[in-house]
Amino acid sequence: MARTFTLRVEDTEYEVETQGRALRINGKLFRPEIDGEMITVEGATHRIEIDGQNAFVDGIVYPFETEGLEERKNRGLGSVQVGPQAAGGGAVTAIMPGLIIKVVVEEGSSVSAGDVIVILEAMKMESEICSPIDGVVKEVSVKAGDNVTQNQVLAIVEEA
Repeated sequence: MARTFTLRVEDTEYEVETQGRALRINGKLFRPEIDGEMITVEGATHRIEIDGQNAFVDGIVYPFETEGLEERKNRGLGSVQVGPQAAGGGAVTAIMPGLIIKVVVEEGSSVSAGDVIVILEAMKMESEICSPIDGVVKEVSVKAGDNVTQNQVLAIVEEA
């Protein structure tokens, strides 16, 4: 099923239609090949990383916005990222597979929404994983050096 949306990169708008693995952008068809963080389009290979509303293409940052795509939780890296609410409104989950670099809080700590709970390293970038709510840390499920999977519960914060 084809989906259409608008992509704004800096001051330019693109009309994008997905067609299976192909993309039609402003009427032109592209068949990108994706291998992890690498994407090949028309014979040129690029390293792509997404961090919130920024795309890093071969290390150059391009701010972007989309219109017409439903927002997905756990998208990208960066601060104030939380995952599905599987363990309740205070579940703090991994935004992607990675390595826990540091646990900033302890069980019983009082936190505010946006306070850093753990620091996760993935794709050579560190991401601050933050509390989604004000409350008290009920449980910390990881320690520095742990490898985690995407959506794994790292901690639970209970509303105070």
